[in-house]
Amino acid sequence: MISALVDGVLLLALVITTWKIVSMYRELKRLGSYHVDYQRIFDQTALALDGIEVSIQELNVRGAQVLNALGSRMDDARELIAEIDGLTREAKRQQSVLRAELKELSKATAMLTKRKPDDGAFHTAGEDRIDETKTDRVRSHPLLASAPLPGAAGAHSPKATRIHRIDDAFGSPFRSVSMTQKDDL
Repeated sequence: MISALVDGVLLLALVITTWKIVSMYRELKRLGSYHVDYQRIFDQTALALDGIEVSIQELNVRGAQVLNALGSRMDDARELIAEIDGLTREAKRQQSVLRAELKELSKATAMLTKRKPDDGAFHTAGEDRIDETKTDRVRSHPLLASAPLPGAAGAHSPKATRIHRIDDAFGSPFRSVSMTQKDDL
């Protein structure tokens, strides 16, 4: 009887072990199917990460290209600003030179066009007559050198003309106009 009892306990242990092995086998089979799903998901994740890595590399390359292009455009803009500033300074300098020349020219023409009605000689506002040395000094001005003397034969009374002169000493983009070219407005 003792052996039957021992055989019963062993049989019960064998049934329990078999049942556990079968349940473990089912669990392993189910885990195997999960493993296939996990493997497929991991493969897709690896492909997605590779795509992200390629995209990041492309973004880095394109970003570097954009930064280089932007930097060169900024350098070009700085050069243009410097050139514009230089041209502005040159234009202001030329403008001040032209103003000074116009002021000098207006003084010279005012002295030449003042005429006393009785003797036909030229007079300034504060003098009775202009002597020859003053006339020569006024005639030595480069803008008045080509003008005819008012008392000379064949000379007509001075007509209001505009004479433009723009210096092109620094290679500026301004158009140079000769001293003999006149505006006929």
